[in-house]
Amino acid sequence: MAKLSLKYRILRKLVKCSGIKKKMFPSEEKKLLDLAGKQAENKKIPNLSHPDITVTVEQFQGEDVVYFRHKKPSEFACLFLIGGGMVKYPRPDSIKKALQIAIETGRDMIVPYYPLCIENDIATVYDWIYDLYKKVIDEYAANKLMVTGSSSGGNLALGLIAHINAKQEGLAYPQKIYTSSPGECLGSDQVRQRAKELDAYDVAISASFMEMAEHIMRKSNNQIPDYMFYLEKGDFHGLPEVYLCYGSHEVLYAAYEPIKAALERDGVKVIAEIGEEMYHCYPFIPLCKEAREGWKRMISYHK
Repeated sequence: MAKLSLKYRILRKLVKCSGIKKKMFPSEEKKLLDLAGKQAENKKIPNLSHPDITVTVEQFQGEDVVYFRHKKPSEFACLFLIGGGMVKYPRPDSIKKALQIAIETGRDMIVPYYPLCIENDIATVYDWIYDLYKKVIDEYAANKLMVTGSSSGGNLALGLIAHINAKQEGLAYPQKIYTSSPGECLGSDQVRQRAKELDAYDVAISASFMEMAEHIMRKSNNQIPDYMFYLEKGDFHGLPEVYLCYGSHEVLYAAYEPIKAALERDGVKVIAEIGEEMYHCYPFIPLCKEAREGWKRMISYHK
């Protein structure tokens, strides 16, 4: 077992004592949705620039999409789906990280502010992502496009493949997927029990939030396919490769084995990274030495 840095051990204790876990995702559904609604109304897209990159904000089906395009044209791109429990838009800092990924990897980046499940059901979100993906592969060859997802964005990144297969419209598959801590509902007693055990260690996401996530995402629609809630029930045939990353001290790690097994069942090459005692989406929040190593591996995979 690797020894954790002093900075990380102190940071983990401070975050746990701060109570940020309850503040980010209150245990009462109405309170959570009211808070998310207020945050969505105050959405802020940072004004970013870089001498080698053109930054534009474009409209797609009523939502904002941020494009980072290299001035020296790049054939390679990344559709980056940022998480937020399906109820929060990307934070400004996450958009800044998308620019940094573009700078360090040479890929153009497409970052959508996709519809949220404050009022929409998850099927609406999936259809919107699917339509955006069709638009993106009109500009970039699918085999030179990767899809990256963090947290609930990781659900959408992997779920996009299941949605392509369910639609049966012959859409081309992306080159590969990088997903960090893909969010999904707790689909079995075994997964629920493991999530409850991990809850004591997770400093960001609670098992109770994951328990009510399906109700938030379903609304009153009982016709939504299971794979939109439980990734292991999707069909992933056709996807070449996935980089699947979790921290071992997060609630969502409970679903790692079922998701990995489903991907391998369908012939997908899985590269797995499990950060020992690490937190939710740590490669995208590189606050300590261990997380910075995750960032470096993430960047390397995108190059």
